[in-house]
Amino acid sequence: MRVLHTIGLALTLTSPLAMAQLAPEQISVEIMPEPGGNWFISKSGSSARIFNAESGEMMGQLSLSDWTPALTHFQPRREFYAAESYFARGAHGERTDMVTIYDYDNLSPIGEVIIPNHMARIGMRGHLALTNNGRHLIVHNINPGHSVSIVDVQDRLYVYEILTPGCAINMAVGDNGFMQLCGDGTLQLIELDLSGFELNRVRSEAFFSVQDDAVFDRVARTAEGWLLVSHGGTLFEVSVSGSEINVGDGWMIPGIGDEFEAGDNGTEVRWRPGGRSEFVSVHQATGLLYIAMHEGGLDTHHDRGTEIWVVDLNTRRLLQRLEMDEPVGTLIVTQEANAKLIVGSYGELGTLVYDAFTLKLIRSIDAPGAQMFEDF
Repeated sequence: MRVLHTIGLALTLTSPLAMAQLAPEQISVEIMPEPGGNWFISKSGSSARIFNAESGEMMGQLSLSDWTPALTHFQPRREFYAAESYFARGAHGERTDMVTIYDYDNLSPIGEVIIPNHMARIGMRGHLALTNNGRHLIVHNINPGHSVSIVDVQDRLYVYEILTPGCAINMAVGDNGFMQLCGDGTLQLIELDLSGFELNRVRSEAFFSVQDDAVFDRVARTAEGWLLVSHGGTLFEVSVSGSEINVGDGWMIPGIGDEFEAGDNGTEVRWRPGGRSEFVSVHQATGLLYIAMHEGGLDTHHDRGTEIWVVDLNTRRLLQRLEMDEPVGTLIVTQEANAKLIVGSYGELGTLVYDAFTLKLIRSIDAPGAQMFEDF
C-alpha cells in the first residue's frame, strides 16, 4: 500500500508540471488563397481535393456525398457546384437529389437547390455542365430515359426538366446553350432563354455509326468547341455558329496507321484510344491533344492507356509519345501558358505531374486514385 501511495503521490506532483510544458492547441480557420493557373481538382469518392500542381501541395478539400457524379466551379462568383444525392438513413431511406453550392474561400456549403430524384450518379464530368455565361447548371438524369434538370445557380432555384431521349453528355456552347451526343450518331443543340427554359432545339446530320465505330462519351473542350473521339481513333471537331451545329471531317489519330496484328480470336490488334475515366484533354491555346492509348482489339475501349500521345490538332501531326510505368487512370492538361499534364493512376505511383510540352516528370503527388480531374 505504501508503494502504491508513493507512486500515486509522485504522479500527482509531476502531472501538472508535465502538462504545463505542452502548448495549448490553437484553433484557426484558413482562407483559400487566390488560385494559380496550374491548380486542379482531384475527385475521388466523396472527396474533391484541390492541388497546386507546381508545388504538389494540397490547398483544400471539399466533402461531398457518396453519390456525387461530378462537380464544377465558376471562378467569377468564387463558387463550386456539385450534383449530389443523400439518403435519410445513410445508405437507404428517403432520397434527396440536390445541387449544392460551396463557397471558394471556406469550401463550405452556402446554398442548395432540390432537384428531381433521378439524377444519373455515374462518375462522369460530362454529366454536369455549367453554361458559358455561368447562369445555368445542366444536370443529367436517367429515369430510365434521358433528361436534364436545369438549375439557375445564380438565383439559386430549380427551373425545370427537359426531356432528351437518346441523348447525353452535356457540352456548354454559345452563351446559354449546350450540345449532347445522341445514340443515332447525331449531335443535339438545346438553347436556353434567360430564365433557363428551352428556347430552341436542333439536330445535326448523323456523322458516326454506333454499330461500326461509336464515339466515346468522354469529350474535351477546344478553343472553338469540343473534340469527340471514336473507339477506333477517329477525331471529330464540333462547334456551333448561332443555332447551327458544325461537325468537322473526321480524321484518324496519326500514328495508328492501317497495319494491325491478328489477335488470338482473329480480331485486329492495334493502337486504340480508351479508358474507364477521363482519358482525353486539349490545351486550348496551342491546340495540343493529350490522349491515352493502348494496344488492343475490338471492344477494348475501356482498357486503360499504356502510353499518352500528343497530337497537334492544327497540323494533324503526332508530336510525342509518353510511355507510362502504370496504366493511365485519368488525365487532364492545365490551361496556363506553362501548362502541366496531370496523370492519375490506380497503382502505387499516385498522381503524376509533367511539363505538358517537354513531358518531363516534375513530381508525383501521393493522392488516392482520381475518378476525374477538373482544372481551374
